[in-house]
Amino acid sequence: MRTRPYFQVMGYWLNEPALLRPELALSAMEALAAEGYDATRVMLRNTNFSHRSPRVVEVIAAMVERAHQHGLRVALDCEPHATPVGRDMGAEFPEAMGERLVCASAPLVDGHFRLHIPNPCSDSQMPIFTGVEAAFVRRHGRVDPLTDFTFASQCVAEPYDEGYIQRESAYVTGKGNAWHRRHTHLSGRVADGRDGELLVYARYHDVGLLDFYADGFRQYFDALLACYRDIPLDGVGWDEPAVSGDWGMYRYGRAFAAAFQRENGYALRERLYLLDAPGVAPEAVQVRLDYYRTLNDGVFQAQRQMIATAHALFGDELLLGTHHTWQGEGGINDYRAGAVDYFRLNENMDAGYTDSWWWDDGSVNYTFALAGSLGRLTPSGCAECNTWDAKPTNALVAYYTRLMALMRVNWFNIWYGEDADTCRYPDHYTWAASNACMRRNQRLLESLGAARPLVDVAIWHGWEGVMALNRAEWASAHKAFCLNTATALLQRNIAFDFVDSSLLADATVADGQLVTRLERYRVLVLPYAPVLPRAAWQTCLRFAEAGGRVLFIGPPPTRTVEGDEIAADFAARVGMTALPVELYVAYVDAICTLPQGRAEKLEISYPLQPTTGRALRSSEDEVHGVAGNGVVYLSDLDPRHRLVELLACWLTPPVLCYSDSILWRLYQDGDTQRLLLIARRDREMSGLVRVAGYELAIDSGSIALLHLTADGLRVETDDMRYTVATGVGVG
Repeated sequence: MRTRPYFQVMGYWLNEPALLRPELALSAMEALAAEGYDATRVMLRNTNFSHRSPRVVEVIAAMVERAHQHGLRVALDCEPHATPVGRDMGAEFPEAMGERLVCASAPLVDGHFRLHIPNPCSDSQMPIFTGVEAAFVRRHGRVDPLTDFTFASQCVAEPYDEGYIQRESAYVTGKGNAWHRRHTHLSGRVADGRDGELLVYARYHDVGLLDFYADGFRQYFDALLACYRDIPLDGVGWDEPAVSGDWGMYRYGRAFAAAFQRENGYALRERLYLLDAPGVAPEAVQVRLDYYRTLNDGVFQAQRQMIATAHALFGDELLLGTHHTWQGEGGINDYRAGAVDYFRLNENMDAGYTDSWWWDDGSVNYTFALAGSLGRLTPSGCAECNTWDAKPTNALVAYYTRLMALMRVNWFNIWYGEDADTCRYPDHYTWAASNACMRRNQRLLESLGAARPLVDVAIWHGWEGVMALNRAEWASAHKAFCLNTATALLQRNIAFDFVDSSLLADATVADGQLVTRLERYRVLVLPYAPVLPRAAWQTCLRFAEAGGRVLFIGPPPTRTVEGDEIAADFAARVGMTALPVELYVAYVDAICTLPQGRAEKLEISYPLQPTTGRALRSSEDEVHGVAGNGVVYLSDLDPRHRLVELLACWLTPPVLCYSDSILWRLYQDGDTQRLLLIARRDREMSGLVRVAGYELAIDSGSIALLHLTADGLRVETDDMRYTVATGVGVG
């Protein structure tokens, strides 16, 4: 059996058809093994059965036995949210249910108020108003808590107004042609009877949100896994723990609130208003970062406990996890749902796991790159990126599996089953092509072996900067940068990794390179870093002083997480007039309204004022950048080609590729180099490639792997036509 780094995985949707007729599931295990898959992740979804149902346990036991007979491994996928887990956990451990905190405001007139709160949406049920966690009064720039806040409440249904809220995001009930949305109305009078603004944080019970800090959460999963103790499972999946979040709410819970106070030394409810206060005052930044860090750490600890239980029951060599996010890393709702720091969550995993939408090139390019970076930090060194699409085509499957090979990503597909929510393999017409592409990906990963990519560029993937702003539109802008930059660099054959703050904090500088636990880099890019940890900032300075290239993009550095003011220091090093992030944000707010959904283009830059630094001008003659002392600042929200042009000036590629149809990546394994070439989407390879004294003239094909050793060149390919010349220089 192949070792873990080369595993190709297919998800199997286990629900009523197979639970009522187990022979369907058993034959599926045989079919997947026959096609060459190494493992299957069994996902219990869209069913009234629970993971602890004797029927489910019985069927999975039979599936594992049949799969092992045919050399196929089986991992049980557990989704710690919504149904069926949330429904059953809530019945047994009601204290494990989380809450939605919804912020709403209303004017106070002679102390009287009438507050309308649209009930939050949910994937699982209509959330139920349970009370007010905290209330505040804002007067003349001062915010004071209301310690004795009383009100009358009423839940009403009001006519749906298309101009007020999108129907897709509203929880509405239909009655004929009249649509209604539920609201919670609060009314009353504050004690002092003065005017001002009332700010309320209302609580809503939601079975779709679980409190990861609750003892009942851990007890439930311990009991769930114990049901399978007599079954030789090969793994336990942790899929989408942070589901159901959105930017109209904050995830909350009683155990979470207690953990927050224990870890941070103050009660969150007393400072909730700072989460939504305008600007980035130090006290507001502290509360925001404390909130998101504590939320993420709850996921991390619950995840770690579940994995420890799985190891105790099923052994040390387990397949773990699928992906932390619930809407694909192309979206921003993960932050409010609890999956904030992908690198921190990755520390529990045996491989790097991400999620993508195959109908969005940006999502695929970004998440494959993120998966590859996360994967090399794990024991197996491999990466899995869930590939989800309702309407794939043979051409799309072929291209994205070529891209998987290029980025060292294992095949993981979730489409198999009689009642899947996507294209339902094996009946879908792309089934045969998918299997053939999977097997080719498998062969290429085996040929690449332990080789590591040669990467010169690191891009900071810290959450601290965008969460310090804590606004949906800025989170969306940052995500657009990630997706668009990943696409731009891929198209220009510039290899890069994502790195987080801990990698930067632990990094050293040697020979003008930034040396991390992941790789060595010549360029460090920090997008959306108005706030970053002190250790990361100090690493940036050491790297720049040693001759490295440090590039900041978007909202400028203003302070560290620990509270150090660095705006003036940053401006002096770059050679420009100091630019606080408050001024930058106010400028963007004044000239446009940033979208809260996926932004295709954000052609916005702040007009900079260089002093001693070199001005960088756009094609519109705007000073959008300043360079000085090894540090460059681009004020663009989404520079793309401007970033590519800078990187092209700084880097000397080890491969020259004269082609508009070829993507390549160079890997190193001891004294051997391996160059992987793939055709771009909807293209055949054609052009000249020069590497290590060889020149290949290529006139057809879709993928090839070149092995470059001291003994010569060996080309591994299925379909490429080419001729080779030797003694050709790269430069």
